[in-house]
Amino acid sequence: MQKKLIALAVAGLVSAPAFAQSNVTIYGVADAGFAFGEHGENDVTGIESGLLSGSRIGFRGTEALGNGLNAVFTLEQGFNIDNGAESDSSKAFQRQAFVGVAGGFGAVTVGRQYAPGYDFQYDAVVSAQFSPQAILSGAPYAGSVDLDGEVASVKGLTINPGSMARWDNSVAYNGSFAGLKVRAIYSFNAVETNTFSALDLGTGVGADRVNKPADDDAMGLGLEYANGPLKVGAVYHYLKDAADVSGLTDDQQEWLVGGSYNFGVLTLAGSYQQAKSANFIDNLDADLWQVGVIVPVGAAGNVHVAYGEVEYDADGEEADASSWTLAYTHALSKRTTAYVGYNQTDNDDGLSLGRAPAATAVATFEGERLGTVAETGEKSKLFVVGVRHTF
Repeated sequence: MQKKLIALAVAGLVSAPAFAQSNVTIYGVADAGFAFGEHGENDVTGIESGLLSGSRIGFRGTEALGNGLNAVFTLEQGFNIDNGAESDSSKAFQRQAFVGVAGGFGAVTVGRQYAPGYDFQYDAVVSAQFSPQAILSGAPYAGSVDLDGEVASVKGLTINPGSMARWDNSVAYNGSFAGLKVRAIYSFNAVETNTFSALDLGTGVGADRVNKPADDDAMGLGLEYANGPLKVGAVYHYLKDAADVSGLTDDQQEWLVGGSYNFGVLTLAGSYQQAKSANFIDNLDADLWQVGVIVPVGAAGNVHVAYGEVEYDADGEEADASSWTLAYTHALSKRTTAYVGYNQTDNDDGLSLGRAPAATAVATFEGERLGTVAETGEKSKLFVVGVRHTF
């Protein structure tokens, strides 16, 4: 007991100056549930974290600088309730970490931040891990594509509610004006210096410049207009290909248009998106559409129904995956929600998208080994029941 009191006292002394100088809010999500499912011959049974919303803890702060200007920051880390581990042990604040200034003009921030494709989601299953849009865009589970000899693990499209829409080393702008929301981001990513394959020590001149600072940069723009029950938006992402292998890799481009409308008796939501050179693979394109409804049940419940399809194309060879979800959410209080849901995802030969785990096999691309990817052509099924608490 004495050690606990000493620890609390020290923590209070350390944190007191920070709270005195700025308005700091501690917030988070604790979400966990039971998951039961299969993907081909592979089964999953157990407790999983973040099924409806990713579990996280965050610190958000503001400080008035005068003349309507504020300093702002956010530090947010994800964690897994099922085992208490960090979502990504390689980063102290894996979900977000940024600082900047805000005012009547909006906010300009720098750090690890969401690209517009994370926020502008028109999804009747509220971007849950068992949502068709999340699954087909590869957000909760990396699948694979095997078309015309082009085999690669799919990390996920960057317009999705997952980690692919969190960009490092970035500067972003966010503003809202009379119902119009604007989001823009530029990511310098990982390569920030020039590197050379050889160096002439006599002249100091590099023989071949291998990497340039802008080789892996990315940029995104999102616009959304909301007026009463109507919400419509558009997103564009452009990611430069750092490898730049002629005929094999290329810059990745993505765009999405979507919207939702609340009719009172139900809310209709849907979106359409495309990706060119998905996963930076030349000529590997994806088309994804999804639509769904949210139907209120009583004062606290909602039924969620959604269906979506994605088609991958590589040099004329195509493979489709379809996914549908039926779910129910019930607000036990303002902060606590119980949920139950079922998802099924069907894959053509060549695709292995789905929430439940799939078998893996060694993949090659033009004779080059890429690692392991999920077995293709298998069906994924997942049933979940859980509870989410926000604080």
